[in-house]
Amino acid sequence: MINAEQILLLASFTIILAYIAGIFYNRTRIPDIVWLLGFGILMGPILGFFDESLFGGIFELMLLVVVIMFSFSTGISINAQELLGNTWRAMGLAVASFLSITLVAGGSLRLLAPETFSHVDAFLLGAMVAGMRGVSVSSLVSSISGGFKDGGDSMALLQLESTLGDPIRVVAVLTLIEMATLTGAGPRTAARDILFVSLTAVTLGAGVGLIWGETLSRLRDRPLNYMMTIAALFPVYVFAEWVSGGGGGPISVFLVGFTLMNFGFVTRSLGLGRRARIDRRKLRDYHDELTFLIKALFFVYLGLVMTPSVESFMMGLMVSALIIVVRFVVVTVVGKIHGFGDRELIVTRLIFIQGAGTLVLSQFPVKYDPTGLFFSDPDVFTNICIPIVLVSLIYNSTVSPFLAKRQLNSISREALPKTEDDEPEEGEDAGNRVT
Repeated sequence: MINAEQILLLASFTIILAYIAGIFYNRTRIPDIVWLLGFGILMGPILGFFDESLFGGIFELMLLVVVIMFSFSTGISINAQELLGNTWRAMGLAVASFLSITLVAGGSLRLLAPETFSHVDAFLLGAMVAGMRGVSVSSLVSSISGGFKDGGDSMALLQLESTLGDPIRVVAVLTLIEMATLTGAGPRTAARDILFVSLTAVTLGAGVGLIWGETLSRLRDRPLNYMMTIAALFPVYVFAEWVSGGGGGPISVFLVGFTLMNFGFVTRSLGLGRRARIDRRKLRDYHDELTFLIKALFFVYLGLVMTPSVESFMMGLMVSALIIVVRFVVVTVVGKIHGFGDRELIVTRLIFIQGAGTLVLSQFPVKYDPTGLFFSDPDVFTNICIPIVLVSLIYNSTVSPFLAKRQLNSISREALPKTEDDEPEEGEDAGNRVT
């Protein structure tokens, strides 16, 4: 029997904890996800105050809302105008990192645990952890590059990389899931179905985005426009899933968000010439408020239902170490090709932060294969991704800033011009040599 008072208290403590963690982030540099997951693990697997079955009835609804909000958040976080400057450098870094980490992490999991991971399973998990989310990048890089004149370039490059890499990761994960569910269809049929899903989702999402952008432009001064936007997203997701046969919903919702946030740019590109009258800042502010609540509850829920094991923890540590090494090598190679500066190399080598996106994507196998028909153990993705995210957040909040600041300070000292006091006085060296 559901204890409504317990659920209410859990929600209250979760919101308070998330708010306090946000306040202390500037001092601890540990994101709220760490505290929320830890709180969930403490209340669930460790102390046993809350049982997993308690949330069985609302799990599917919670996951559906989180997927929609995550996809929409990814879309509205992209500013098409900002992509035009360093797009090629950031795109090269995003694609190279994604492919390298996916292949190395997936191949290692397949070799070390062939009984747990098939080829698709292994590379699916590799794709989940092969991109970084920009939610924590800005504040983290600001803390590292503060006081350095060229720190802004490194921050902009990382922000742009995370912006470009997020859609790549989402589409790749959905594509691999589609491949897994079409195992007996053959390569040609699978490729055709995946192409159909992508084209249907893109067309529907962009079309609805244009229509809703025009609607918001006409209703600009009316209240509750954001709530109407969220209400419009749900049928878009459901219809895209129905038309595409599964997998098209997140892509369509992402395109709706992208089109709304870049309405003027998109309409000009299509030759429509419509003016953008959407209050984008208010849209993003309202979205952040609602996402804060959903995100906090979702991460505590993941901690509650997690089934930790030594094996999954060790696999998570192994993949985390591989990510750090692969990222360093990839940035070194890409940096030489694109001519990265010393500061850009230092920051981009050391920072590759996992976060909310990885944990949401780890739930996709459970959502699209709840009966375990195609994935023998859908929960294994979350059980391994959680330690990867925790290690990534702690490493990138403590170790990375320390190493980056030391190297940046070293470069700054070497770049300082010599003063007159540093030059030897006339005859000083000669006198020293004589004596």
